[in-house]
Amino acid sequence: MKLLISLLILVTLTLSIFAPAIAMAEEEEEFLPIGLTEEEKTRLDEIGIAFQRSAPPSGVMRTCAEWEHCERVLIRWPLGIPVSLIAEMSEDVLVTTLVGSASQQTSATNTYIAGGVNMANTEFIIAATNSIWTRDYGPWTMFDDNGNVGFIDHIYNRPRPLDDVIPQTLGSIWGIPVYGLPVIHTGGNHMADGEAMSMSTRLVYDENPSLTPAQVDSYMQQYLGNQYTVLEYIETGGIHHIDCWAKLLNPTTVLVKQVSTGAYNYQWLEDRAELLSQTMSPWGKPYTVVRVYCPSGEAYTNSLILNKKVFVPTFNSVWDGDAIHVYQAAMPGYEVIGFNGSWLSDDAIHCRAMGIMDRDMLYVDHIPLQTTADTLNDYEVKAFIYSHAHATLLMDSLRVYYSVDGGPFSHVQMAATAHPDSFVGYIPAQPGGSDIRYFVKGMDLALHSATHPYIGEPWAHEFNVNMAPQITSQSSYLVQTGSLFEFAPEFTDNDDTEHTIGYLDLPGWLSAAGDSVSGTLPASPVDDSFTVTVADQFSTDSLLVEVRSYLCGDADGGGAISIGDAVYVINFIFGGGPAPDPLVAADADCSGAVSIGDAVYIINFIFGGGPAPCDCE
Repeated sequence: MKLLISLLILVTLTLSIFAPAIAMAEEEEEFLPIGLTEEEKTRLDEIGIAFQRSAPPSGVMRTCAEWEHCERVLIRWPLGIPVSLIAEMSEDVLVTTLVGSASQQTSATNTYIAGGVNMANTEFIIAATNSIWTRDYGPWTMFDDNGNVGFIDHIYNRPRPLDDVIPQTLGSIWGIPVYGLPVIHTGGNHMADGEAMSMSTRLVYDENPSLTPAQVDSYMQQYLGNQYTVLEYIETGGIHHIDCWAKLLNPTTVLVKQVSTGAYNYQWLEDRAELLSQTMSPWGKPYTVVRVYCPSGEAYTNSLILNKKVFVPTFNSVWDGDAIHVYQAAMPGYEVIGFNGSWLSDDAIHCRAMGIMDRDMLYVDHIPLQTTADTLNDYEVKAFIYSHAHATLLMDSLRVYYSVDGGPFSHVQMAATAHPDSFVGYIPAQPGGSDIRYFVKGMDLALHSATHPYIGEPWAHEFNVNMAPQITSQSSYLVQTGSLFEFAPEFTDNDDTEHTIGYLDLPGWLSAAGDSVSGTLPASPVDDSFTVTVADQFSTDSLLVEVRSYLCGDADGGGAISIGDAVYVINFIFGGGPAPDPLVAADADCSGAVSIGDAVYIINFIFGGGPAPCDCE
């Protein structure tokens, strides 16, 4: 009896929660907004009432990026996107439509057929929903450390219980485990890079007042395996979703909205773009930031990457063409298609459609090579290649394709390493100044193929074999005592414009100022040296510079001028004696040669009050 009473209470409670939502969903469509309605603002305490929390996945997990291979795209009926867009999607992936009833499925089917949708690539799931924002309440796809797929289900940040249970519904139907992330969140405010990092705006902290930022970050690490970057708002109001103004295009490229200089949030957007351009990407270099101009609220960043196509919202604006071009330039190899629709400034295609990753995908992970100074050794390309279908890899298909200086692509075979699922191939060494493009490709016995980067050759990785700077300055200098000596290295470097110049072991009479050194030589002869280095970002060249000074008239090298120097000159000229060292020290009369006149000049200086050696007019 107690069990029966408990079941009756549970049924009554469930109906009280879901009945109003089901009734709303079955009404003739009057779309809920992407933001909260005034009525919903009175029911914020109901957020998460349908959520099912669970323990996080065990081990190391990886949350997928939007550009990874999808098997489905999730949308909802009645539609928030044009049928022409659905028709385009159905050319490549299975279109999964959430419908509230069998009659809705019939209506959707008739509309799809009339609109040219490939019905062989459609499926319908009868599940009542509150709204069209599948991106915001849909599941995030991850893989555990055994390579098995899973869904991450966050608490939807709206009091819309039908929407909030959709990840659980899909997981049950498709046999995919669902992990309940105890964080109030929304898919439009989350973008992941597939490389253990994701980004959101501060909304995620503001909507979880019971959690500290550190706790939110910790949950994202536990359930998604991601380090978390949270950015400040770029608007004073609105929904504050990151997809309203930014979009990751690959692990090192991010698209950022740009507005006119007169807009109140112009500087905020510029600051975010600058911050991202200085932030290190998972591939070991700062993000490349691409800008798209949205002067009148165009939501061009709210696009959808679906396998090798990019669906961009267009607004019958003069800026539509420029936005399409920005995507084409930033994403070579993708087919970029624009679609008009009922888009808003904070809501478009990305909000209303969500890719569901291929649970059997072939996954390739690789950290791209960067500029090297090595011209002698082959370049190691190491990649992790894993079949989520648990199929054997076709070893002959595991290749590194490479091109040098724009030439045709060649390939080298990859071989297994001692580490599981790890393979390596070697691009032959190239001379300095070479530009190398390459990509990794493989296939498994289930005929799943993959490349890295995802799009392959058109967006191939690129690195340069650096040309080292070469110092061309002379290495030895013969200078008169007491004179001013100045030195700055001359060098060549055809592929770099910025260099660092340094000096080592400078003698005490020399000092460095900027890229040069200068100083007055001592009155007595010296034989000194120092080292100069010229470095670009990757290579360094060095030169030992020798500075030898001489006392003019000191032909015998005794360190002073005396009658002995005149005798030394006479003996050299007439008696076959040794040459003065250096010879120029004996050129007392500045004639440019050593002759008897130099001996006379020295004698006249010592005994006749003549001018000092080299004090020549």
